[in-house]
Amino acid sequence: MKTDVDITSFMPLITESAQAKKHAFEALNCAKEGDQEGYNEKIALSKEFLLAAHKEQTNVLSLNAREEEVPVTVYLIHAMDHVSNAQMVHDLVKELAELHLNKCLT
Repeated sequence: MKTDVDITSFMPLITESAQAKKHAFEALNCAKEGDQEGYNEKIALSKEFLLAAHKEQTNVLSLNAREEEVPVTVYLIHAMDHVSNAQMVHDLVKELAELHLNKCLT
């Protein structure tokens, strides 16, 4: 059984991932300024968007799990790459922010 997956079905992966990265970098800026509260708020937003991106990714992957054919296009690869990059940015920002915030405390 073939499922026609429109390009727009991959857009949520890209947009949610972009928002996760945006908020992660804003969180890092807060950490650089020693703003723990701002950091906590922005990193939490980043995590929310990252979880939404992962949910969308799971929806796409579940099509294949149901033995429905999912066309592997440059758009799908690009969208999946966005999710991976967002996860990496989020994790690295958390590590960098810890260094900045600890420096501000000393």
